[in-house]
Amino acid sequence: MKYRKGVFIVVFRKKKSNNYEYLILKRKLHWKGWEFPKGGCKPKENYVDCIKRELKEETKNKPLSIIEFNKTGKWKYPKKLPDRENLDGQSWKLFAAELLNKKIKIDKNEHSDYKWLSSSEARKMLTYKNQKTCLNIVNNFLIKMKTKKQNFRKFTTTSGKKVLAGKNEENNEDLIEQVKSSEIVLHTALPGSPFVNIKGKAGKKDIKEAAIFCAKFSQAWKKARTKKDIEVHYFLGKNIYKDKTMKTGTFGVKKPKKILVTKRDIEEFETK
Repeated sequence: MKYRKGVFIVVFRKKKSNNYEYLILKRKLHWKGWEFPKGGCKPKENYVDCIKRELKEETKNKPLSIIEFNKTGKWKYPKKLPDRENLDGQSWKLFAAELLNKKIKIDKNEHSDYKWLSSSEARKMLTYKNQKTCLNIVNNFLIKMKTKKQNFRKFTTTSGKKVLAGKNEENNEDLIEQVKSSEIVLHTALPGSPFVNIKGKAGKKDIKEAAIFCAKFSQAWKKARTKKDIEVHYFLGKNIYKDKTMKTGTFGVKKPKKILVTKRDIEEFETK
């Protein structure tokens, strides 16, 4: 069978909050649904030149950077296409491309609309599973790279679990972005504390120690004239949400559990 060589391009941009948004396009040529930019290479055209050309055609933008991934695939056309009569399908290789926050000008012969969305929002709208998988690969990579550059507060529990904490509003945004759905996150019941994330599976003792760590850096502890016990909430990453009314560094949570951190807990922690 004869397959056309092509590319999948997960296009992203950085927001002011230092998070990422992804570009998806509403397809109307050959099929209807949502996709990210993609295309076939012309004869003797390399991948990079193909990406630059496709982005120019489909978005009227130039990429700031291009990232190559070791992910490939192919699909068979459901029917013979008039403009590809000698082809049975298309192969692809995954790339990511960063754009500036410029307006997108779509090719109206192929697409009817576009959206910039968070990874979770884009994943829900993408039509095909292979593109959802590619989005996950790129998003996880970008988060990993960003986390390496971030300067979170760090702490290790007695069982060896790594604990990360935000330092300010922007840092909290970065912290929540890298949290996995099954991981524990903590925050004081009163506003003014860092979000704290226990990496991996956490036991009761890990949660207790992370709660003390969270309380120690809270405004309720640092600014209180009279030191006192502090209530900390903990919850799963999947129960964190954010809407447009929430300020940078603030989030809503569902199904929080409570743990009381005593004054003595924090004072003993500070002496270690």
